[in-house]
Formats: sequence, C-alpha cells, structure tokens
Amino acid sequence: MFRPDYKRAIVCRYLSFYDPHLKKRFRLPLVHIRIKHGRNTIRTDALVDSGATTTFIPIELTEVLGIELPEETSEAIGANGSFPIYRVKIDLIEVLKSRQSFCRFKDIYASIPAKKDSIPYPVLGRDSIFRSYDITFRENREHIVFKRPKK
Repeated sequence: MFRPDYKRAIVCRYLSFYDPHLKKRFRLPLVHIRIKHGRNTIRTDALVDSGATTTFIPIELTEVLGIELPEETSEAIGANGSFPIYRVKIDLIEVLKSRQSFCRFKDIYASIPAKKDSIPYPVLGRDSIFRSYDITFRENREHIVFKRPKK
C-alpha cells in the first residue's frame, strides 16, 4: 500500500493515451488526479506539462463539476497560437498515487479553454505541481519523479 512520505521521491509510471485522430497509442507523463468543486468530485488523468504556465481544465468537465463560467474570457497562448479561456477558482485538485493523495491544491485558479475538445485532459502546469515538487521526466523508463525540494 502506498503511504505518502514527503521525504522520499514519488515515482509515477507514464500512462497510456490513445489519440483517435492519429489512431495511435502513446505513453505520456499523465498522473491520476481528483478534482473537487462544491459537492461534486471527478477522478481523471492529467498531463504534467513543464511548458504550461498555468493549470488547464477541459470545458467538458465544468458541467460535471458544477463550475459556473464567467461571462468574460481572457486569452492564453499555446503551441497553436492564442485562444480564449475562462479563469475560474477550483476548490481542490489532488494528485494521486495508488488512490491516495500526495499533493493537494486548494482554491487553485485554472484556465478553461472556451472551445470544446481543445484539450483531452487536464494539464498541471508551472503554477501548481512545479511549485511544490522538483520534477524529473525519465523518458526511457517512462516514468516521472516527484521530489519535495529541501528547505
């Protein structure tokens, strides 16, 4: 059984992702997460992305979580240029290993792409997981290492 031990490194294997457009399966630095907002909870996978400056949640999950979107959008810039987003506060995002939380973000702001099907899963960016852990991507071993920085 996994017990969070914040003095040791936490290693997560890459997870499989199927791209229906390419009809191909990839192994990516995806981790299991749990998102809670109000009385609603969803468990899903999230990409750990060192190139993302913010945390993203697909707009499709806002309905499931009961998140009300603001009327105004702002802009984000990605690999394909700029796109409209909503900025919302999420009650809790937990990163999981063996169904147990090893990292929690309370009252975290997330960017929600305004267009459906913009992103296939949530993205943990530099404003969340990278502020809490030193992260190493081990591509050849297909795993990701989370280590708390020494204070």
